[in-house]
Amino acid sequence: MAAREPDFVYKLVFLGDTGVGKTSLVQRYVYDSLPSDLGSTIGAMLHVKLVSLRGVLYKLVIWDLGGQESFAQLREQYCANASGAFFVFDCTRPETLRSVGTWLEALYSAAGRVPVVMIENKIDLEPVVDPHEVMEVAERMATRLIQTSATQNMNVDLAFTGLVEAIRAEREQM
Repeated sequence: MAAREPDFVYKLVFLGDTGVGKTSLVQRYVYDSLPSDLGSTIGAMLHVKLVSLRGVLYKLVIWDLGGQESFAQLREQYCANASGAFFVFDCTRPETLRSVGTWLEALYSAAGRVPVVMIENKIDLEPVVDPHEVMEVAERMATRLIQTSATQNMNVDLAFTGLVEAIRAEREQM
């Protein structure tokens, strides 16, 4: 029996500073594992996952972008044709939240105003980020906020499902 073709193919990009846990979130979602030897992503890593939501089959092409400033000039190229994006920040490093504008500017320049889910990662650790600042940024960026822990596998599936549903809803309005 032939494999079923996906109903939709979505390109999802992970944005955020180095060390915020983008690769850990992708590894947890795509492979349901978390290798202990994850290093910094150099350039971009590509992952594919088929997921069925409410009887609809989605092929998610997930781009995990390196957060180092040296890759800044490549961000727009990686973001081109994205269906949606995750902006990830580390709740133990406030400066990672403050870079949201730079990341989203590159995304919107390359892909237009696509849906974005903001992820407050590493919630299993003691937070240092001001929750009022987090809410203010999420409201200003008009994005959904989801708190996750790749280590504890908390809300990782919820983040992906939320973004896929946001993309689908936006496309149905077109």
